[in-house]
Amino acid sequence: MDGSERSYCIFMDGSKYNRNAGCRAHDNAYGIYGGGSEKDRWKADFTLFCHMRSNRDPMAPIAFYFTIVCGWFFYNYRQKWPWRGQLIRKIWRNYGH
Repeated sequence: MDGSERSYCIFMDGSKYNRNAGCRAHDNAYGIYGGGSEKDRWKADFTLFCHMRSNRDPMAPIAFYFTIVCGWFFYNYRQKWPWRGQLIRKIWRNYGH
């Protein structure tokens, strides 16, 4: 990352271990154009974990844990949940802008 590129990693330095590329793909799978079922969310989380592990990132297990535990808040659900879409956008309308 050269400073002009957006950081897609929350609570991690995206410039290390090629994290930003993995976080960007993860955000796209979670976001407004991604989303789906809980199974799709698990697949996105596991794909990020595999990306981080393949880059020998020591934060891979920790990031995987937090995406599993906290990801429901950011995920764009398209099936029957108490809400549809990203819960974070229902609470903070300008999130991600």
